[in-house]
Amino acid sequence: MLKGMTALPQPLHAHLRNQQAFETCVATTLQVLAAVEFAPALHHTQPTQEILLAFAAELDRHAGEIAALAGERYLDLPALGQGYYERLVTERDEPLPAAYHALHSVAYLGLDGGTTTATLLSAVAYALRVLAQQKSRLRH
Repeated sequence: MLKGMTALPQPLHAHLRNQQAFETCVATTLQVLAAVEFAPALHHTQPTQEILLAFAAELDRHAGEIAALAGERYLDLPALGQGYYERLVTERDEPLPAAYHALHSVAYLGLDGGTTTATLLSAVAYALRVLAQQKSRLRH
């Protein structure tokens, strides 16, 4: 899968672990976005501002690992993600649809998407930060 992107070929078990971690990240992110969207209608507790910010930090960490797998360790992924997010919201106006769109792209591209996947994952992280800020404004 990542042939030509790393100096040494990855053993099969490392590839499987990376794929499992990626799939878990995508599924968990989808659950967080769905909780933001559907929890109020179902009278469930929404993720707090603190949870959204902590989750965004974890997404950026995962994005960094994906970029490292692609041989791009030193990218400013939060800035790249913010830039991509800002382009998305010009079409979608709201952070939640932009986050869903970016996450769908992440799922489609997978680990083979390398730096693009990492950038899109950071865009989701940025959208979560925007959602967290909106929650903060609603509370105060």
